[in-house]
Amino acid sequence: MADKPPDLADFVGKFFSRAQGEATRAARYGRDLLSLRQLRSDRDVMFVKLGKEVRQLVDAGEVAHPGLVRGVARIAEFEEKIRQGEDALRREGLDPDNNPSDGGSHSG
Repeated sequence: MADKPPDLADFVGKFFSRAQGEATRAARYGRDLLSLRQLRSDRDVMFVKLGKEVRQLVDAGEVAHPGLVRGVARIAEFEEKIRQGEDALRREGLDPDNNPSDGGSHSG
């Protein structure tokens, strides 16, 4: 005797079952990616906080590691160049805090 042809209801049931499994898998993947992105963001925020703390320690003379001292000096150089650039914009009557990419100026 020949095998019975698959029933349409069985086919549809298997199709939806597989689709549901794939949707669940995609949702889990999305949550995992979002969680990973948040962890990376939290790590980066922590690096910034740590860097600021190290700078305060170097400035206070509590830490004197040559690499950290050089790094803090380099940051001071960037800040001086930023200050000079901001001053130049102000002399031109422009707002150095205006970021055209964010859709408007910042009031201060």
